[in-house]
Amino acid sequence: MTSVAWEGSSSSNVRLRRLRLSDRPRIRRWMSDPAVIRFTVLVPGPEYGPVEPYDDAAADRYLDLLVRDPDRRTFAIEVAGVHVGNIGLKNHDWENGAAECFVEIGELSVRRQGVGSAAMRALLEIAFQGLRLTRVRLGVFEFNVAAIQLYRKLGFVDDGVYGSHWADGRFWVVNAMAVEAAGWTTQT
Repeated sequence: MTSVAWEGSSSSNVRLRRLRLSDRPRIRRWMSDPAVIRFTVLVPGPEYGPVEPYDDAAADRYLDLLVRDPDRRTFAIEVAGVHVGNIGLKNHDWENGAAECFVEIGELSVRRQGVGSAAMRALLEIAFQGLRLTRVRLGVFEFNVAAIQLYRKLGFVDDGVYGSHWADGRFWVVNAMAVEAAGWTTQT
């Protein structure tokens, strides 16, 4: 699947398309932004150092992983034809019909406008209707209250603790959340 149109409940027209290596300039810009890194990169403890913006080489390695890892399906999120973030599925457990999802909104100007919600709905449609998965899980930093509220609205429920994240000089809990296909379909 290369492109999926999804009209979200917001006024924005959100479209998912496969992420490409040609998306490199935006990925480099986003991954060099501390505000994006803080919500994107899992740092399990202080021994790994503070959350640091990526240089071009690290951003390129990240993009290569997103595009070339056969266990990932990564999509660019577009609003009115402009690439504003990435979303996808990883760590597939085909035997049990499960995968982990991730989302990163790189363009800070489109946050809190329903883009993440529309993109997550489109991704869950791909996961549950296209790939026939039965369960999608994620990890979300406890300080990301807006994301937690969005995930609950989409049918995700608390599913334990995913680990911890070191940011701002302290440990934060990484909450595990999951949604079952049946739970999601009642939300849409």
